[in-house]
Formats: sequence, structure tokens, C-alpha cells
Amino acid sequence: MQQRPTPETPQIIQSRSKLGLETPLSSRLVRETRIVVAPPRWYDFLTWASIISGGLLFLLALTGNGFLIFPSYVLIWAGPLVAFAGVWGQLSSERMTLDLKTRMYARREGQGLFKRIIRGQLAELDAIVLLAEHDYRATALIGQQITYRLVLYWKSNRQPLLIMDSQTATLLGGQPVNSHSGHLAQKGNTWARLIQLPFYDNSYFLSQEPLKPF
Repeated sequence: MQQRPTPETPQIIQSRSKLGLETPLSSRLVRETRIVVAPPRWYDFLTWASIISGGLLFLLALTGNGFLIFPSYVLIWAGPLVAFAGVWGQLSSERMTLDLKTRMYARREGQGLFKRIIRGQLAELDAIVLLAEHDYRATALIGQQITYRLVLYWKSNRQPLLIMDSQTATLLGGQPVNSHSGHLAQKGNTWARLIQLPFYDNSYFLSQEPLKPF
């Protein structure tokens, strides 16, 4: 069983390099029977809009027509680049569906072209853990930026960790680390109850190592 973080035993992570963009994921309950972990709808809309609009711009350039102030010789290159950005965005996203009736899951794991579909039983899952870490990538004029992550663990480290949800908040001086973790704590507790897993709220202390989704 993979060790879960506590203040006395820091977080142990087996990270591996992945290609692609860091895709935000969120979890939601669908028809009371499935928990779906996927990028938000705006992300899918943006990537598919890029693919379609890029293709249309390329076809427009092939006919010798421009678009707005852009001549056809610009669109012949810009169109494929816009479409490629959308394709890469889709390839960078990970998804998972947990079927509460059949007690099975399906996960699209990996980044870029190196993806795989993993199927298994919910009994393979170990726990859901809420973690907090200092976000050095974000800046705040006052206080410090903290990122909370709802993380799904597999038994025996069978699969890479999955970040089901994340949220960044600003802590002012003197505030406890878990001041803004209530929403994710409630969601994690609900998912754990539905999947029949233990839930560990470790958001009251900062993780010793940054959790790397890639």
C-alpha cells in the first residue's frame, strides 16, 4: 500500500515525466450512478473550437480567400497551428469514469500521444486524500498561495495518482492551512462514501513535497 502523507511521515511520490499541458480536472456525479473526472466543459469547448476553426481557416486559405485582415498566405499556416493547439489540448487531458453500479472504472491515462485506456474494479482503489501545498508558481500581493488537491490513490501503487479536483486560495497571515479546503473536503468525503473508500483530510498541514500531476 502506498504511504499516505501525515505530518510525521512526509508524502512519498513516484512521479514520472509526461508530455502535454497541465489540464485542470474536476469531478462530478452524473445521474447518481457515475463519478466523472474530466476537464471542465469550457476546456473541451475551447479545444474543439480551436480544432474546428483552425480547419476552417485552412480550407479558406486553400480557396485563396483571406479572413478579416489576414491574407490567405497567413491563414495557410495559422489554420493548422490553431487546429494543432486544439488537438494537443485534447491529447493532454486525462479522464476517468467510476461506475457505482457495476463497481468498475475506466481511465484514460497519459499525456500527448502516449495514452492508454485502463479498466479495473473499484476494489483496486485505496483511498481519497485531500492535500495542501504551497503554490510557488502563483503570486499574491498579500499572504501566500495554497493549492488544495483531491487525490485518488491505488492499492499497491498499481496506477499513477489521479488528481480529481484542485483549488487555489490565498492565506492571510495567521490563517490555518485548511482555511479554504471546506468545499473539497466535503466533495472528497462524498466521493469516498459513494465509492466505499476511506477519506483522509490532510489539508491541515503543507505537504513536504509538491504533488506533481505530471
